[in-house]
Amino acid sequence: MNKLQADIKELLEFDPYTIDSDLKKNKLINILKQQIIHHIKNCDKYKRWYKSNNFISPHQIKDYEEIPFIPSGAFKLTNLISAENSKKIQSSGTTSNNKSTIFIDKATSLNQTKSLSKILSSILGKKRMHYYIVDLEPQIKSRDNTMSARQAGMAGYLMGAKTKTYLLKLDQNENIVVDKDKIKKLISNSLDHPILILGYTYMLYEYFLENLSVDFKKIKMHKETKLIHFGGWKKLKDRNILKNHLIAKINQKLNIQINNIFDIYGFTEQLGTVYVSSGNSGCKISSYSHVIVRDPKTFEVLENGKVGFLQFLSPLPLSYPGFSILNDDLGKISLISNKKYNYKFLEFEINPRLDNAENRGCGDTLPDNYYI
Repeated sequence: MNKLQADIKELLEFDPYTIDSDLKKNKLINILKQQIIHHIKNCDKYKRWYKSNNFISPHQIKDYEEIPFIPSGAFKLTNLISAENSKKIQSSGTTSNNKSTIFIDKATSLNQTKSLSKILSSILGKKRMHYYIVDLEPQIKSRDNTMSARQAGMAGYLMGAKTKTYLLKLDQNENIVVDKDKIKKLISNSLDHPILILGYTYMLYEYFLENLSVDFKKIKMHKETKLIHFGGWKKLKDRNILKNHLIAKINQKLNIQINNIFDIYGFTEQLGTVYVSSGNSGCKISSYSHVIVRDPKTFEVLENGKVGFLQFLSPLPLSYPGFSILNDDLGKISLISNKKYNYKFLEFEINPRLDNAENRGCGDTLPDNYYI
């Protein structure tokens, strides 16, 4: 194990949220500087990009904002590989033009699994639970061509499952429907034991909230029953469904306590680096990552509370240069105090785009030479 891998492993031993901010900054910047050197050495495209943009030497970097970012769109345009024997992973875009491609090797996969496992354990506890998944069973062949991508994205979330029950099935016309027998099993198990309901946001809304006839208000599910949903927000955009509306509907329809409803933000370009929000709170930034907000026009770093493009810093990827990414989401950061445990942490909120003026992605604003 080289020094970079050892330093990442050491960081991942810390609690996912209570690390001292100065200690975190010191360790994370040290890793990210090594990341730059590693990818310059192992990825020719990244090396040419770094030199052509005249970025400062990695050794001179002292703060988060000095770490160069790759726009997320770059992973849709070219293959960036820093390790041999890597597995190709694509996002679940509806067309080939919208799919990001990354390459995962064994070391990167281990980093991602460790990070995700510790973050999920912090909200679910270490005791295994019965998982009820709002999707089709993996072996079912469906006309839904995004199913395999959904299952690949779901795999990491199933690590802590005591049992796995899939709540959807195909009817005689091969349409996806709720499996009523599996719902009965869910209800039976939820009376005396805490369970977890899990699924992509749009699948949860479409098949579980809109098309489920069971009245959970009459069912006294265990008070520690939890629900995790992730991804798929863009498919709800046309319905004007906002986060607080979705949470209220889950609470009302499924009778799950609001603070036990978890929305997980993440994206293909940084698998394993996830940001959890509980109820109506923002997305919590873990000990294993950092987020910067940049002005949509100048790309200067903005202070807390200001809205801009989000830059995500992650120590995890070794097989591709995805450790510093600017994506097209607009958001803002807040500093939150946890009085119960006497520590402070950062969280961010994604802002809905309300007009065309704000609807331009970072790729529309960056100069052409910034793309790899």
